[in-house]
Amino acid sequence: MSRTVNKLPNAHVEVICPVDEKTWKDAQEAAFKKLAANIQIPGFRKGKAPENMVRGKVNQGQVLDEAINAILPKLYKAILEEDKIEPYAQPKVDVTKISDTELEVKFTITVAPEVKLGKYKGLEIGKTDVSVNDDEVEEAIKRLLENSGTLIVKEGKAEKGDTVVLDFKGTVDGKEFEGGSAENYELVLGSNAFIPGFEDQLVGSEAGSHVDVKVKFPEQYTEELKGKDAVFACDIHEVKSRKPATLDEEFVKDQGIKGVETIDQLKEHQKQSLLTSKEANAKSEYFNKLIEAIVKDSKIELPEEIVDSQFASRKEEFEQRMQQSGLNKEQYLQIIGQTEDDLNKQLRENATREVTNYLVLEAVGKEEKLNVVTDEEVEFEMSKLAEQYGMTLDQVKNALNPNIGQFKNQLMMGKIEKFLIENNK
Repeated sequence: MSRTVNKLPNAHVEVICPVDEKTWKDAQEAAFKKLAANIQIPGFRKGKAPENMVRGKVNQGQVLDEAINAILPKLYKAILEEDKIEPYAQPKVDVTKISDTELEVKFTITVAPEVKLGKYKGLEIGKTDVSVNDDEVEEAIKRLLENSGTLIVKEGKAEKGDTVVLDFKGTVDGKEFEGGSAENYELVLGSNAFIPGFEDQLVGSEAGSHVDVKVKFPEQYTEELKGKDAVFACDIHEVKSRKPATLDEEFVKDQGIKGVETIDQLKEHQKQSLLTSKEANAKSEYFNKLIEAIVKDSKIELPEEIVDSQFASRKEEFEQRMQQSGLNKEQYLQIIGQTEDDLNKQLRENATREVTNYLVLEAVGKEEKLNVVTDEEVEFEMSKLAEQYGMTLDQVKNALNPNIGQFKNQLMMGKIEKFLIENNK
């Protein structure tokens, strides 16, 4: 395939690709037939009229558009494969020449920017030793009993930790606002699910009582409500308290933890779980500081397209999570006290950091020849997953094959992380 490849500044590659006349003619003919199949000529079934009658009914501009749309994906795929280009964002596509006999397309492709690595070995960040004491184990057991307990209707006044079932209706300057009311809402007092001051004013309320909760919306809130005084008319239907489960061997067995049948074994299991969690948190905190130090000492110019692509992905994931939680964006923003601009700024900052970290880690992997994951490594990790989840190796392969590239990338990043942790303090 004939083409001209030019390297451009700021991590871009330009590929100018003339399409040979036969390929272009064939694409137009296929496009014409596709469009002609939907043309109705009186006296003929749809798509069955003679070609000379249909030609006059099909717009040539539509034929060219249809042909281009059909040919571009194949052209782009061939370019990536033959020139071994790894795109980091959707390409910019320009049709530079077009006629019935000629087509030339220019692809401007965003590729990985050059990373000038700073020091990434022998850094002294400071690793944290972790431990678990008896008080922490007892607190974990207490939480387990509370979470496994039952909510019972309570007589008397609501306290922190109790759940109140209420209707509320919020107003600002005497007018209701969107997202400011609900019925039979279960609110745990002290959970900080609502804006500051709301839950505190319901402490001491009783079933059947009415409370006017007066609050001021934070300055970091939606444009319509930030900084404004509001009144929430609350009608309390029920007050519930949680009765913890009883710690006995029946409770222990009900947890269904393999090899845990006695209270002492449950405590040891909780201790190990806490230790594992603390170690993971300490490792994550250390590695984040390590990456920050490596990135700070490295140089990289990020093309906006890469950040835009990551930002779009993160925003889509956020919106999917909102949909799954049953909240709309406006309700969520009210809860966290942010505007949409605040949220977008935060998502974009996160996207920039994620992309920068990834590219710097990838550069370390290339430098240390850790960027290749072998088939043997893939199979070994799949075998571990099969054992962990009680699946066969074939089941794991079938589950992961649609995203095998992502799985290999995770393994590569794991190798790089392990290397960096072992080579820094």
